[in-house]
Amino acid sequence: MAQKKSETVLSAVETINPSAEESVAVGSFVNTFWDQFELSRERAEQLRENREDAYINALREVIKFNKQFRKSVGNLYQQSKKTNKEMVSELMNQLPFGKEESKEEEVSPIEREELKNQFVEVSGQLEKIALTPIKSFVHFVDQMEDNFEKNAESGVAFERNRRNAWLKVRKHYVKLAKDSHLNLVERGKSGFKELIKTN
Repeated sequence: MAQKKSETVLSAVETINPSAEESVAVGSFVNTFWDQFELSRERAEQLRENREDAYINALREVIKFNKQFRKSVGNLYQQSKKTNKEMVSELMNQLPFGKEESKEEEVSPIEREELKNQFVEVSGQLEKIALTPIKSFVHFVDQMEDNFEKNAESGVAFERNRRNAWLKVRKHYVKLAKDSHLNLVERGKSGFKELIKTN
């Protein structure tokens, strides 16, 4: 009788365990499926944010390079201007202004110096006039690049805020879908068991 009782208990345990294992396996499959879905979505979101960060960093580096390039061109111009000024000064000192005194007119050293100063002033004014459009263009390009960088940063920030606002809603829908999927599986199993019992 003890043997019959242990066989009955063993057969009862065997009938309970397969369905429990089956329920755990199906539930585990559904949970794994939805967990993997969430992980892949989070990885995709992380990749998107990494791409956005890389874009902003590349944009900043290009703008920084352009500004350094324009600055180096400006420095090169200033250096060539300084060299040319020194050459003109040397040349003017070597020219025979007033060394050969003409009989008709005598030019005093003061007048010579004034003439030289006027020449330098006129050349400086011409240089300013010639450089004004270039400086305006460089200033315009600087402003345009700065505005482009600010617009790109604000666009990325707006997109991230928009995605974060929808994140709670998405998570809620995924949770509902997961729960519905688990309920559907449980109902299917229950219906299948009832079908087997009736047959």
